[in-house]
Amino acid sequence: MASSSSLASLLLLLLLLTCNPATAGLTSAALCLHSDTPALCLRISAHLSAATPVKLTESAIRAALFVAERARVKAASLSRSPQLNAQQRANLGTCVSSYGDVVDGLADAARLLGTARTRADVMNYLSAASFGVTACQDAFRETPRVSFPLARVNRTLRKYVSNALAMGDQLSSQW
Repeated sequence: MASSSSLASLLLLLLLLTCNPATAGLTSAALCLHSDTPALCLRISAHLSAATPVKLTESAIRAALFVAERARVKAASLSRSPQLNAQQRANLGTCVSSYGDVVDGLADAARLLGTARTRADVMNYLSAASFGVTACQDAFRETPRVSFPLARVNRTLRKYVSNALAMGDQLSSQW
């Protein structure tokens, strides 16, 4: 009997083939099956006329960069609240800094995707971006009885960065 995740992946592929019989749709579907969030991946790839691993990785990085920039702004805005105690303010400062690192890592990955032409370099920066997402949440985990006000933002950002990593992982060594 097939596992529920493989059944869901098969249903997703069949849905795509019936909705978009073009080759680009098939390529997007095949590439997006490698993502932890295939529906997100498919939304990101919807505007592509021809979905190649490079184009889909580029789109995934751009989408993650947009979400990371918004997360950094949200963390900075929250950190200025007069209702915070010193520990909460420090934790949010960590998030502002780590989300800034996410933005930098994604921007560097995008730049290298266009110039370096090596998968290892792109994946290095995408992995660093992923670490930045974790650093923010860890700042709150290490402080007892302090809620994590960016839980939803962090969860969304994690999905986008994870998707970019999954797409980058499909790049050939050099393209």
